[in-house]
Amino acid sequence: MKPAAAILAGIATAATALSLTHPHSNHHRRIISKCSSTTALHLQDPRKGSELDNLQSRRDQLKKAAMEAAAQPKQKTDGPRYGKDIDNMSKEELQAYMASMGNADIDNDVEAMMAGQLSFKTKRVPSKQAERKRVSRPKNPEDNGGDDEEEQYVYIDDNDGRYDENTFHVPNRIGFTTACWTDVSKGFVNGKLKKTDRKNGKFNKADLKKAYSILQKSGITLIETSESYGKSETILSKIDKNVELLHGPDIASTFPNPWKHALKTRSRPRAGADAVCSAAERACKRLGLETMTLYQVENPWYYLGGTNALGAGMLEVIQEGHAQYVGCIDMSVSKLYKLQKYLRKEDEMVASNQFEFSLTNRKNEGMIAACKDMGITPICRNVLDGGLASGKYTPTTPTGGKVSMDEGGAKGPYSLRTLEKLNALFQTMESLTTTVSKRIKSESLNKDKEQRPNFNSRITTTQIAINYVKAKGAVPLLSINNPREANELLGCLGWELNEDEVEELEKACKVCGL
Repeated sequence: MKPAAAILAGIATAATALSLTHPHSNHHRRIISKCSSTTALHLQDPRKGSELDNLQSRRDQLKKAAMEAAAQPKQKTDGPRYGKDIDNMSKEELQAYMASMGNADIDNDVEAMMAGQLSFKTKRVPSKQAERKRVSRPKNPEDNGGDDEEEQYVYIDDNDGRYDENTFHVPNRIGFTTACWTDVSKGFVNGKLKKTDRKNGKFNKADLKKAYSILQKSGITLIETSESYGKSETILSKIDKNVELLHGPDIASTFPNPWKHALKTRSRPRAGADAVCSAAERACKRLGLETMTLYQVENPWYYLGGTNALGAGMLEVIQEGHAQYVGCIDMSVSKLYKLQKYLRKEDEMVASNQFEFSLTNRKNEGMIAACKDMGITPICRNVLDGGLASGKYTPTTPTGGKVSMDEGGAKGPYSLRTLEKLNALFQTMESLTTTVSKRIKSESLNKDKEQRPNFNSRITTTQIAINYVKAKGAVPLLSINNPREANELLGCLGWELNEDEVEELEKACKVCGL
């Protein structure tokens, strides 16, 4: 018997011949067109039936595998990618990662890193293409953040020094950071942008320059950066040279955790006092400065040379004129005490310690009081807790007011269960926006018309969250990437939360189990 494929091919040939000669050929076309099976696709293929069957089987296998893969939940990779993931790792996570490379314990396997025995799988970086000649074009208003005209800002320092823990003075007790300035995953674009791009959270160098100018000219002069923030120091240097300022800037750079730095740069970990001073000197060169206002040392967990070597390096940074003050990041109370004791012997001090704290992340609340007891300025980063503490995301607005394009309805960054748990806090914050606004207007009206300050009186929940950290005695450090965020931060100036309003927020936190 002829194979089934051959019989079907013969039928098709006969049908085609009839369609060419029979007056009712359209009728036959309609009959053949109804054959929509996979077999119909094979009728016009000249290859042998066995080969076609193999291809069909292979296709079905691939399709099945793809469907099974799509049904599986995405798994997190065991090891982090080089870059931001390493920066955000805890000591335990970094130890686990090093264990996967054959180094189970940082403290016990120092020799391996020092000898350069760790192997890293690296990808070859393609060579850069030759730069094209730049063609001068008419200036696009979009390149300047959507506004060509330079607005006038008035420098104000509402901090008269009564809140300062030491001689390290932070104007207005607020600062901002360059942590996201070159981070593509956070929206940075190295080129031109359209209005729709900016609405979607994108920003470029023009946005950074304008935001920097707004804040510096208005009295928010403390700006934090780090060599671990990509090329943020270089961008900051170029922006600073192109913006004329009467005051500031107060630039604070960072000596990153030596173990994370070693993994990111595939190098040996920094060690000894000279490493700290040399890193500070290089930071000054990248920033185009003779001296910085503050140089911070991130908690090294275990520093090669010990705490005294770390303290000696910090002291050398000041003595060599690379920074006016030195500070710490995520340093424990015991290490802060040792470093402060070491520097005090030389009539210097640990000026600051930076750590996370917010309305919704309160685990480091005790660190604020501990720093103040030692005469150290507490600087708090992530004061909006990734957006959770901003009050924008609630059970009724889970997307923060943004229209979601996801299938199946709107989806936000937080689960509805999390938002419902914190709803009492969100309602309190929203209520305080009205209460504080009325209080500010009332206090302003009690003054003479000439003496009334031109401060913000339309308070937002984000500003409530920021000024709560100020009210706790710390310096909030915000990530600012565009003029809109800069102007909202300016709205925190000129007013404070009073004791009753702070107490109201903390009661709501307790209700939410924070």
